[in-house]
Amino acid sequence: MEALTARFVSRFLVGTAALLWAAVAVSAPPRLLVEAPPALAGYAREVERLDPTAFFPAMELTGLWDPGDVRVVVTPEGSPLARRAPSWAVAYADPPAGLVVLIPTRTPVWPDDGLPDVVRHEVAHVLTFRAAGGRMAPRWFDEGLAMAAGRERAIEDDFREALAILTGPRLRFAEVDGLFQGGRSDANRAYSLSSAFFGDLLARHGSALPRRVLTRMAEGLPFEEAFRSATGVAFRDETGVFWTSRRSVERWLPIVTSTAAVWLGIVLLAAWAVRVVRGRKSVRLAAWEAEERAALQDEPLEAGLLQDGDDVGPEGDEDRKKVEDPPLVN
Repeated sequence: MEALTARFVSRFLVGTAALLWAAVAVSAPPRLLVEAPPALAGYAREVERLDPTAFFPAMELTGLWDPGDVRVVVTPEGSPLARRAPSWAVAYADPPAGLVVLIPTRTPVWPDDGLPDVVRHEVAHVLTFRAAGGRMAPRWFDEGLAMAAGRERAIEDDFREALAILTGPRLRFAEVDGLFQGGRSDANRAYSLSSAFFGDLLARHGSALPRRVLTRMAEGLPFEEAFRSATGVAFRDETGVFWTSRRSVERWLPIVTSTAAVWLGIVLLAAWAVRVVRGRKSVRLAAWEAEERAALQDEPLEAGLLQDGDDVGPEGDEDRKKVEDPPLVN
């Protein structure tokens, strides 16, 4: 419980320290240069109206207090830029180009809750790249920082982390990066583990750790050497520490048995039940339709009605017309 409390305290300090640093430092939040077609101009205005202080957590974590301009392109579904992203992704960043691409017609999914969260998350990727001197940090580190800077934590984050840690295989940090290349479920586990890894590093080494590591990377050190220089601890030892401290059921019991977790389980169970009922109803309707079609095919023609193609003259045409015309109803 002490480690868990320290982790929450560190996350709280990340947000408050950002505002304190901003008050005393000469800083300029990133300037967003937003581009959008006329049909998506409303989304562009929403991005332009974002509070500049929303980027302070990313600036504090990276140590980048003069981040410069970030180009934000709002693009429609089906565009060449949109096709570069997985179908579930609402946005992505191209840090070397200083570019964030938004696909606002897609529905935001975890770990982001809305367009402002998405923008903060993606801008954090650009700032991380710049703070590292134009070098890419490991994906798990990059995503963990962006999640910490993008929005406040929620109970869903703890619940997802607990599931990812307690139910999946034990992975090295580098192996988590590979999960991002898989499907949506693999990516969700990668996000959860990245957030958990990054959060534990903040709890053990302090909120200044990311900017110290990125500063040493900007000086030319590889990530693992930058990490050792910033912490005095060999990076390879961190994986064992993480799994030993986090893969304890006792540590997660307060979370998975909390009221919020119970209600989340009830909601998920109800959603599953609705899906099952709808599936069974669809099967029954399909069976009924098949039976009706079979009955109509097997039903014999009424006596006195002629097969198509029989020629009975004008009187027959008049009788046929009477049969084919539907009855009028009031």
